[in-house]
Formats: sequence, C-alpha cells, structure tokens
Amino acid sequence: MLEADIVLGHVIGKESGPPIPIMAHPPATTSDLALSDFLSTVAQYNNVNPKQKGVKLDFKGIEAFEKSQELIAPYSKPGLATKHSRAVLSLGWTTRFGGDVTEGEYSRTQIGAMIKAVDRNHVNQTVTFAVRAGLASNSQPVLLDLMRETARFNCSLTVWSSQGDPVKPERLRALIRTVGLEKIYLDVPSAVAQELNLPGPATS
Repeated sequence: MLEADIVLGHVIGKESGPPIPIMAHPPATTSDLALSDFLSTVAQYNNVNPKQKGVKLDFKGIEAFEKSQELIAPYSKPGLATKHSRAVLSLGWTTRFGGDVTEGEYSRTQIGAMIKAVDRNHVNQTVTFAVRAGLASNSQPVLLDLMRETARFNCSLTVWSSQGDPVKPERLRALIRTVGLEKIYLDVPSAVAQELNLPGPATS
C-alpha cells in the first residue's frame, strides 16, 4: 500500500497558473510530483506487474479533495453506484493524545457512534478504521466489537502513531495478533514497529 499526502499547490518549475493537486504535506505548497503523474505511474506499474499496488490518498483539505475527483475517476470502475468503487474508505476519530496526555482509550460510545454513522450513510465499500496506537492498545474489546459489527465491509484497522506517542507494545501486539495481521496496516514510527517485532504485517 502506497500512502500519499495531497495538497493544492504547484509543481516546481511550473508555478504559473492555478494551483493543482500535488504530492506534499502542509505547510509545503510546491512539489516535484503532481497527483496526476503519481496516479499514472502507479497505474503503469500495475498494468505490467501481477502484484498490484494499492494507494491511500490523504487529502489535506476539502479543496484538494474536490479538485482531485476528476483525476481519480479514470482509475475507478465505471457504471457502479459509488463514485470511487475500488477506493478504501478510511474512517477515524479526532484524538487528543501524546505530550501531557499519556492514557486513554476508545469508548463504547465512540465505537457505537461510528457503527451508526457507517449504517446511516449506507456505506457499501471496503473500510479501514484509523486508530491511534496508544489508544488502540488499551481498547481491544471495543475494537473487536467494531470489527465484528463491520465485517461485511471487509474492514481493517490502520494503526497510526505520532512521533513521541506513548505506546504499550505488548498490548498493541496482542491487539494486532487477535485481529489478524492480514487485517492490519501499520503507520507508526520505525522505533514502535521494531518494538512490536511482528512478522511482516501490511504497511500503509
């Protein structure tokens, strides 16, 4: 899985004209790669390689998302109800953790609200739930409930962490093994990944 951040800006050397979706992370507004070229390169790779590469796009603003729709459309299956039927929908929670906040967990109320939101919006595509590692490690029972309730979406967990987040590797390892390595994507600092000592889970 390839993960990419998208902002509106300009390709270096092509600063004239309106901003376009580019591969960059705020506050940067210039890049050596446009989203259109990135998608084309991935598509060319997938056309000649049996082991396909998936793409996770992280839009850093609603305008970047809206201006990317026409670029993404050619890589989605035509004639289906959803705009991007092959896209994996990434859902998560706003969290306050790290720094002076070193303890926390996902509550049953939060998990229940997520399940209701998925049902209310008639989601019918693959879903990955983005969970913060330090909170997820304390939340195995409710996250297992979430996975069971949304199993029809071929759901997975994207476990992420900011640099310096306190993480209990033993608890997080237990969660990952219980959910199953095939249902986990890791987006954590290398030091955390090394502490987990897992046999090659998928990475985002």
